[in-house]
Amino acid sequence: MFFWIHDGRISPNPPATHPDRVPKIHPSAQSTPSEIGDGEPETSPTGSFLHRNPRDAYKEAALPTEKPVFFLHEMMTSPVFTKEKGESIESCLDFMLEKGIRHLPITDRTGELVGFVSDRDLLDKTKSYEREMPVSDVMIKRVLVGPPGAEIRQVTKLLLEERIGCLPIVNDDNVPIGIITRSDLLRLLLKYPNFSLTV
Repeated sequence: MFFWIHDGRISPNPPATHPDRVPKIHPSAQSTPSEIGDGEPETSPTGSFLHRNPRDAYKEAALPTEKPVFFLHEMMTSPVFTKEKGESIESCLDFMLEKGIRHLPITDRTGELVGFVSDRDLLDKTKSYEREMPVSDVMIKRVLVGPPGAEIRQVTKLLLEERIGCLPIVNDDNVPIGIITRSDLLRLLLKYPNFSLTV
């Protein structure tokens, strides 16, 4: 599902995920509240929560009130801004400031992803001669990417485990079609407070 693109080529070693690293804490993650209400006698509903089976009350309270977003294509920023690897550091930085973005996928002339830069990468190059260098000299050449059908919670785990701030989304031709950042995930939690990002 997820894979590395290293200097324009797909790496044969996909990133490992660790499903047991974060406990399941939400019904959508198939958690099982087995102990709650076990051993309690069945009671008939009377309209009062005091006379309801604790297991039923728990399940009802835990149900999401809104439809959560499950897949990347439902929340990624698209279309995504890109620059070609021959562009200068200065032109890329000016472009990022103009668009108000902090992450910029870098492509070759055919549009395929070959690298990635952040505003920090470019702001470090403050000397006049450095600003004229091609962005390919400073870009990250090993980029973790994902497909638009990836599940949101798996994306969250990878961002945390790999300690990266965003994930470019590519199509079958490795052309960037979207991007998702940690800020997008925080906005997701604000919009759907009952949605869990853990698996």
